[in-house]
Amino acid sequence: MEARLVDKVYSFAVESQNAPVNKKFDLDKNVKLVRGIILSSDKPNLMFYRGSQRIEISGDEIFPEDFESKLLMSGIAVAPDQKYRTLGNGVIAGNGEVKIQYKDTHNPNASFTTYKVIIILQCEMK
Repeated sequence: MEARLVDKVYSFAVESQNAPVNKKFDLDKNVKLVRGIILSSDKPNLMFYRGSQRIEISGDEIFPEDFESKLLMSGIAVAPDQKYRTLGNGVIAGNGEVKIQYKDTHNPNASFTTYKVIIILQCEMK
């Protein structure tokens, strides 16, 4: 039987420029593995030019501090089923905690205004 994949969506607001935002989200207890990730935003140009983050799943660092958000974004020219950044064979959900340390950093290409960061995890269910 093929694994059932479900998208889990989490979001938070970036309300201050040049300031970190620390968030913790809990995965559904029926999530077995996290297979992929993608970032989006209501103002993608701000996240592209200004954003970086550290992402941890169940205590394992998946992306290190200052990993640029633009490397986890996908454009409109990419087919819907190819948008995710895959995580190898998947990351075991373990305790189900997803921690994000997001940083907004000044960039002359994008003036700050409040924006929303959206994290979408492609999860394999039990």
